[in-house]
Amino acid sequence: MKLAPEDRAFLTALLAPLPRQVLRRLRLLVRPETVLRWHHNLLKQRHARICRPKRPGRPRTVRSIRTLVLRLARENSGWGYRRIHGELAWVQIF
Repeated sequence: MKLAPEDRAFLTALLAPLPRQVLRRLRLLVRPETVLRWHHNLLKQRHARICRPKRPGRPRTVRSIRTLVLRLARENSGWGYRRIHGELAWVQIF
């Protein structure tokens, strides 16, 4: 017998607050460990939904830094991205 997710959530809401000893004495369709696992999974999904970032992905680069990088690449065509990164990191130190 396979329960629908709504049924699992309903059973979990009713049974999860009960102590494990009480769960073991009840005649259930599933084992008490299964109910506790469902409860754990529901909490994990809720936490993942709540903690999702508002804007996923990498934040935008500041416009001034972007123009500086493009200018360095244009003025020094022999430099690769590693050299440009090194120059910017060196400038940041001082």
